[in-house]
Amino acid sequence: MKKLLSVLFLFNLCIFSAYAGATNAVINCTIHGNSTSGLFLYQLQDGDAVSLGFKRPDANGNCSFNLDVKEGVFFFKKAGGKGHEFKTLIYLKAGEQKQVDFYIGKESIDYDSCAITKPNAETKSFQSWLNAMNEYAHAVKTKPSVGRSKYAQFEKFAASFLKTNKTVNPYFNTWLNDKVAIDLKYLRAGNYFGLGRLNAACDSSISAPEFYKPLLDKNIVNDVRILRSEHGMELLDYVFGYWKFNEVKNQQKVVDNFFSPENAAKITNDAVKVAFLMHKMPGIKEYENFVKYVEPYKNVFVTPKQKEAYNKLYNDLGPFAKGKPGYNFELKDVNDKTYTLAGFKGKVVVIDVWAMWCAPCLQEKPIMEKIAEGYHDRNDIVFIGMSVDGHAKKDAWKSFVKKNHFTSIELLSQFDESLFKYYKISGIPRFLIFDREGKIITVDAPKPSNPGFKKLLDATLNAN
Repeated sequence: MKKLLSVLFLFNLCIFSAYAGATNAVINCTIHGNSTSGLFLYQLQDGDAVSLGFKRPDANGNCSFNLDVKEGVFFFKKAGGKGHEFKTLIYLKAGEQKQVDFYIGKESIDYDSCAITKPNAETKSFQSWLNAMNEYAHAVKTKPSVGRSKYAQFEKFAASFLKTNKTVNPYFNTWLNDKVAIDLKYLRAGNYFGLGRLNAACDSSISAPEFYKPLLDKNIVNDVRILRSEHGMELLDYVFGYWKFNEVKNQQKVVDNFFSPENAAKITNDAVKVAFLMHKMPGIKEYENFVKYVEPYKNVFVTPKQKEAYNKLYNDLGPFAKGKPGYNFELKDVNDKTYTLAGFKGKVVVIDVWAMWCAPCLQEKPIMEKIAEGYHDRNDIVFIGMSVDGHAKKDAWKSFVKKNHFTSIELLSQFDESLFKYYKISGIPRFLIFDREGKIITVDAPKPSNPGFKKLLDATLNAN
């Protein structure tokens, strides 16, 4: 019965946001004021707001999005806008053509206002809920105790809102009820972390446990309504983070758990499970993690889009599996001496990919240097810094390395070449380890600040 309900829900969801064969809806946009700024468009898909890309307005501030959609929710965001929440949206139906005007001052970093010509009733209703959500979230963000005291009041508002915001569209009414229910759970779960990052402070007040008790329900992560809110995947992250913190009482382990897809094992609903895995898969950088956390659930990838994403990641990560030959880079150091991976045969090679502008990279640098110092009496391990600042910054990079007295071998590359390109590195810092034969140990090692990093080095050195 549970699988049947999931199939029926997915069928309805496809009707809600599926793409048809021909372009049948258009959003025409005009940006007034600073018309050089790009406009991003997002669509609500499977519990997340998925970017459809951005358009840069023409000389008159105009741009348009042609969409193959039967019915769906779309969010707007200014390129470089402040904050991560969405402020404006449109509910679009097949065949509609809508004009949206954005107003921005010369000194503004976000849109000052937005006006939709003849918005439909669904857009008006949903925008009212979005405004209320943002207002509440701003009032309680980083203030868990305030959130707990205001939550019951907001719940009452939500119930009243649903009663007074019914439209003639029965599907929309059902969807909005489901979304509001999930948004309320999201606000409760997120409140534990101050509606912020999972590495921020937690709500440790003595009076807090009773408020968060509903989050202990294991079925909360199997609620298929999660797919009907742009906060659905955030809700899962917060709930899993709350469970992990209560289990280990360790903030770093909560953060490590957040970036892992291992929580998929706790989700029994196939529709929610595959949405969660699709959400986490871009963060999987090791073939071994794909095999461990994704491959066991291959059967839940049923749509063409899901199968394509699964197969692409499988094929992309295959060459990066443990034991595969490492990419034989050829780069120069600060003295223009050329180094290659093959040139270090017989040594364990540790690579730190960094850049001068990357604050997290520079936080890890002294830790890496200290770890390297601990192996100074060994001749079978080498530490390499690989900057991706680019060849145009060569002189500045050389000065930076010398000024900071880095003791490791420092090489210069850029983001579109060499090791960075080959391993499809999308974020830094990134740490890679190769064995004495130049074969991969990992292309996504823990950070040096993580105790697991040195343990991995020692295990590699002790291997035959």
